[in-house]
Amino acid sequence: MTDSHITLLIEDLRQMIGAVDRQHRFPALEKVFSRGRERSLPSATPNHLRFLLFGIESTGDLPVAALTHVSDRTKVQQQSYYWLRSDPVTLWADMAQVFMTSYGFADLDPYERNEIENCIRLVLVEEGIDFHSDHPERWCIALNKPLDFEFTPLDQALGMDVADALPSHPEARFWRRILNEVQVALHHCPVNIRRRHSGKQEINSVWFWGGGFIPDAAPHNAIDTVYSNNPVSRGLAIINDCRLKKQNLAGEDDFSSDGRSVLIDWMPASRYPLEELELLEILTRQLLELVDQKRAELTLFDGSGHGQVYDRSARRRFWRRSQPLVSSLKSPAGA
Repeated sequence: MTDSHITLLIEDLRQMIGAVDRQHRFPALEKVFSRGRERSLPSATPNHLRFLLFGIESTGDLPVAALTHVSDRTKVQQQSYYWLRSDPVTLWADMAQVFMTSYGFADLDPYERNEIENCIRLVLVEEGIDFHSDHPERWCIALNKPLDFEFTPLDQALGMDVADALPSHPEARFWRRILNEVQVALHHCPVNIRRRHSGKQEINSVWFWGGGFIPDAAPHNAIDTVYSNNPVSRGLAIINDCRLKKQNLAGEDDFSSDGRSVLIDWMPASRYPLEELELLEILTRQLLELVDQKRAELTLFDGSGHGQVYDRSARRRFWRRSQPLVSSLKSPAGA
């Protein structure tokens, strides 16, 4: 009898596999896909999948900002606020359109990040907006009442013409003006001036998204322990009173006292897909050893909700030969 069920969510698995040479092989991960049985939880986005894993049915836009606030604060006090993410982004303009080409701080050092943050904070505070920077990589703002419209989620807005990504609701005019003021301030920010002269990428805007209130706990306790640095999973874990642990380097945890249901939500710690896959290979090998010892059952999901269950019975499917992950992800093995 297995002691626990471990779910490993690798949101960017397909993208990472597509970014490395086919010659690189990952035997443990390949074994899961070649010998496991398929189990899918089709989801609109990876964050909808995270809600499902916590036993919460969800549709439409999700309160990502509120969960980020819960994740990044040691003590949550603003329960009644409506939260928005306010993330640093880079815009690029051609003759007719403006595109969001990336988000986050790229190669900025901590001093440059602080300079950008203070520049944005000044604009928002002058407009009476409550700005929270509890995490150095992401920010939130707190509003006294909800918006009557939704901003385009950040991952969807990436690569879009900003004019198309911005909401057209009449109330959005105020936020368009705020964005313009932020962009003007960042254009004159000393760190951006230095980077512009050096030919480096600038942080020249922010993107508002993920609006919502802090959600209620799930009706049932679906997960005992969560390992993750992802703010949505961490926020859901806190709200649902799960044991919460940071994502460590592969091989550092034994999962021996984590309860019957464990979620490992892998968030890349570097910008190098091969390095991440090598760490995931070590982790997966460790999890397969737990399965062999009858201590666990493993389900691995990618960000779309396509998953494979690897349990003791999977070992008997020895006739299924492992193949490169790029092939397995295109044509998942049947049961």
